[in-house]
Amino acid sequence: MPEQCIVASLTAEVMVDIDDGQLNLLASTLGNQTDLQVISPNALLQMVNRQRAQLDQIEALAQEYAAKVLLPAFLDEYGIELEEIDAASLFESNPKLAAGFHAFAAIHTDGRTLVVVPTGQKPTVRLAAICNLVGHMQDQK
Repeated sequence: MPEQCIVASLTAEVMVDIDDGQLNLLASTLGNQTDLQVISPNALLQMVNRQRAQLDQIEALAQEYAAKVLLPAFLDEYGIELEEIDAASLFESNPKLAAGFHAFAAIHTDGRTLVVVPTGQKPTVRLAAICNLVGHMQDQK
């Protein structure tokens, strides 16, 4: 996974101009607000859309990191085998069960641990579900 840096910053405020007492809409996309400027509502909404795109990239980075770095290390550390299933077809008679299924663990007679997760699950959700299962299994010992 290559090094990456994605920044999302947007500050918006309504302030009173000290010279004329009028309200102004101001915005900045820099954390230190050195680019703070009076802006129109439409221009601010355009900035919001650009920031949403940046936030989507940040979320994708978090998902990729979880999938490529954290999840494999966690599975390896605990000796867990991972299997994906199509939860929608497994629970087709009850879609609510499919939506609520995050992970299931089984321990084989030879001591191997198998964790079953739904296909297409976000890596961060998968990691959290597996961590919870491992924690629960350790509490049961």
